Amino acid sequence: MWQLLREWPPGYGGVERVAHELALAWQQQGQPSTIFSLVANAVAPVEPDPLLVAYSRVSLPRLALGRLLIPLPSRALLRLLWASDPLHAHLPCPAVLALALVARLLRPRRRISLHWHSFVEPASTPAGRFFGVYERLAELVLPYFAQIVTTSPVLRQDLIGLGVSPAAVRVLPCCIPESLERQAASISAARLLSPPRARPANASHLLSCFRLISIGRLDSYKRVDWLIEALATLQNPQIRLDVVGDGPDRGALEHQATLQVPGQVVFHGRLDEIAKQAVLARADLLVLAADRCNEAFGIVQLEAMACAVPAVALERPRSGMAWVGRTPALPWNGQRASLPYLIARLVADPVLLALVRREAQQRYLGTFSRRVWLQQHQQVFAR
Repeated sequence: MWQLLREWPPGYGGVERVAHELALAWQQQGQPSTIFSLVANAVAPVEPDPLLVAYSRVSLPRLALGRLLIPLPSRALLRLLWASDPLHAHLPCPAVLALALVARLLRPRRRISLHWHSFVEPASTPAGRFFGVYERLAELVLPYFAQIVTTSPVLRQDLIGLGVSPAAVRVLPCCIPESLERQAASISAARLLSPPRARPANASHLLSCFRLISIGRLDSYKRVDWLIEALATLQNPQIRLDVVGDGPDRGALEHQATLQVPGQVVFHGRLDEIAKQAVLARADLLVLAADRCNEAFGIVQLEAMACAVPAVALERPRSGMAWVGRTPALPWNGQRASLPYLIARLVADPVLLALVRREAQQRYLGTFSRRVWLQQHQQVFAR
């Protein structure tokens, strides 16, 4: 099975992690897997792959005009377009969509499927307007593909609302690596065995603090600034925030935290998987505060829930990120204005916190565990 995407897997983002897990699953089923990428791993000599790679990767030569990538003629490109091997193309990316369409025209009987990771909420910039045009074109050509895979029931309904046949749209949520799931099982077992206890008033010791965590690239639409503002609203020194990730907004966020909540926020930068789970092991709540539908799932929520850490995300149209972490007992409506109230409730009510921890782990096991994911994978890609 071949895959086509912009990114270079396994990487750290959602699209490349999904492609990575799909490739591993096909390899385990005896189907040799190859991934074609438009973005070569230029930092490979400096930064090794964060996860073990057991499949072939092919870099496609391309011309970059800002974020727009234009594939260049090459032997690898001809191999991709003319082959009869099944092809699974990951969107959103204009170049990937264009190549999938060309491959469809060249071999009408070839098995070609799309992976619809997210809708794009364009910014009011020339690049944003261009991606708005791309998405409208993508929506028009979806009926030309017999199979479209997406990550949540929310996105499936949105695609059907665009006129895509319900039979063509299949749901395969994201997953986490098997090794991380095993480690998370040990963490969750220890957390769930600990009895709930109230935090002493005016506690200053770090072990007595309520710990929020945010994991992701530090750029504009992730809205870590909103999480810092919620912390400032609460004015409770017992609450700490761990920020895992790096990006262009880190300096501004560090300055904001120093001004508004001095001493309550730790910026860890990018961590490897083991170090990241160590931070998760002491967290009480993960918050995904992204304000655009570009964030459609949030694999970090799965990492948290597997460790029995409740995870919440903002409700956004055309996004399934709030659906991922939703559990019955969480007093959360998905609105930014309610975030301080949610945090305060969990800080003040250790019994409620213990309940939502258990619900988070149960939701992970029943909906997103690798056992469930592998069953869904076989069903989604059954011929």
